Amino acid sequence: MTKFLVDRMLGQTLKWLRLLGIDAEYAPEGKDEKLLELAEEEDRIIITRDKELGRKEDVILVEKAPPEDIIEKVLERFNVKLDPMTRCSKCNTPVEKIDKEEAKGEVPEGVYERNEEFWHCPGCDQYYWEGSHWEDISENIDNMLDDEIDMPEDENND
Repeated sequence: MTKFLVDRMLGQTLKWLRLLGIDAEYAPEGKDEKLLELAEEEDRIIITRDKELGRKEDVILVEKAPPEDIIEKVLERFNVKLDPMTRCSKCNTPVEKIDKEEAKGEVPEGVYERNEEFWHCPGCDQYYWEGSHWEDISENIDNMLDDEIDMPEDENND
């Protein structure tokens, strides 16, 4: 599985990679050599706007561009398995489908009443459901991929 370490200047790209089900972490502050060591230790590819770092092997240099363009570049270069809506967009932990009862008291009452399916992130305790943003997120993912993709049955949203 291809994993990424994303430059802190590319926060929206990081979020959308996670929404696509791609393992993506923020690159910590620090010198280039430390980032390269971390990427090697964790078997991650660095995505950056830093021109000097971008000259290194296993680093993707991107220009200032919308996240869609950056993701298109990443997907063209790497054979990445997409599994949309399976990672927490906040902390990158895989989300788990939970019984509806487990969400009671954890999500707003109206949300609980209107939804039958819920997901939980064990990493940051975030709860997800197919809320009002679901259509927008799905549409953005479809547009990014320039193709309608089959969404997994266990879809989620925050």
